Amino acid sequence: MYKEALIPENISLVEEPQLDLFNPDKFSESDSNMLLNIVNEYYTSFEKTSPIKVINKSQFNTPVNFKQAKTIPIHRWYTYKEGFSPLFVNQFIKRYKTADENIVFDPFGGIGTTAVEAALLGFTAYSNDVNPLSNFIANVKADIYNKQDLGDLEKEKERITKYCFYRKNNPPENETVGNYFTKTTLDSVLKIQSYIDTIQNEKIRSLIFIALLTILESISTHRKDGNGVKIKKNFKGDFNVNQIVGLLTAQIELFIYDIKNKTIQTKPIISYQSSFEKYSLPQKADIVITSPPYANCFDYSKVYLVELWFGGFFKNKQDQKKFREASVISHVHYKWGLRHQDFGHRLVNNEIYDYLNDLNLWDKKIPMMLVGYFNDMGKVLYELSENLNQGATVGFVVGNSVYGGVPIATDILLAEIAMKLGFKLLGIESYRTLTPSSQQMRIIREQDKKFLRESLVILKWK
Repeated sequence: MYKEALIPENISLVEEPQLDLFNPDKFSESDSNMLLNIVNEYYTSFEKTSPIKVINKSQFNTPVNFKQAKTIPIHRWYTYKEGFSPLFVNQFIKRYKTADENIVFDPFGGIGTTAVEAALLGFTAYSNDVNPLSNFIANVKADIYNKQDLGDLEKEKERITKYCFYRKNNPPENETVGNYFTKTTLDSVLKIQSYIDTIQNEKIRSLIFIALLTILESISTHRKDGNGVKIKKNFKGDFNVNQIVGLLTAQIELFIYDIKNKTIQTKPIISYQSSFEKYSLPQKADIVITSPPYANCFDYSKVYLVELWFGGFFKNKQDQKKFREASVISHVHYKWGLRHQDFGHRLVNNEIYDYLNDLNLWDKKIPMMLVGYFNDMGKVLYELSENLNQGATVGFVVGNSVYGGVPIATDILLAEIAMKLGFKLLGIESYRTLTPSSQQMRIIREQDKKFLRESLVILKWK
């Protein structure tokens, strides 16, 4: 249905595997495996020339998972489900650095794992993101704190334990979010928020505010689960002010310990910026390590609904709409217009789209979401290329997915889009085996399960 992706005239093309791609006119119910066979052959043909290097088959103990970060100073200040391990970033930078003056960049910066780790290693670092919550956390983590700041933070920790809480903020203008807490807990949180607002030192106020955001899930009646939140079973969630202050001061003590033992010499620049729109870094990058949203229907504005509203990052529904409009098309909970039509992949735009569009999927917008996702990611790669030094190394951590039994090998498709734009593919490394929903597991063919993985796509700019 959609034209083959076009590439700007100044970009050279590379050959794709020569296959007899699916013709919808020839499709019939008696041959339901036709498209699946062609997709499998397409991916397999690619892997014959660029074999996938399997680093790890584990489901959970993997460096592309945020789990390891929960024990690492500064990085452990806030748990971000979609983040990766600082050790993974550290190793990638050391593996591909060509000089101590290299510039490190993350076009999907999240809570600053790449930027902070690069800064701790002594590199100049930049990051972009359109999530106001994660940008705020990244900026606070990446700040430089001196002895005076430490002293002020310790004084504030003592002051909050003796404070008489009587004023409280208004609840967020979102009843759903307010209902994720008991009346007592909500009242206590709003009183502590009001107190935090009185702190004059912006650095200290921001640190304590993050401490509050960090503990919200633990005192909520709901927990993050998949693409949203679910109610906690048998949860007794009445927290008074003193109990929350106890959790808050424990978090502040962790911040104090980390600041005393980890120092950033040069603060990274964290920008509120979409990476598929035109931008110019202060200096072109030599090393890029990032993890974009996956085409897995996760909506960050739902997963982090509580923090975004209680943090004041969303003040009305229009703020949520703006956030989604500025995000990569990766879910179906918002109706985007198709943009960047010239940067996608023909297998997705034509064959996969037409096939899935005729299926009774759980959401009819899924085929269009996939078309939009790869168009957006192609535009991301194009804008990134404008901000790279010659010979720069780029690492994209991506997760493959499956819809209607069709494996969507994002690592292969993204690699081919990048190659069309002039990048050289150094390799694809598989770091984790992914398990889809039980419904998809029932219908995906055994021979297609090998494409369900979380991978690192490694590229070099010409």
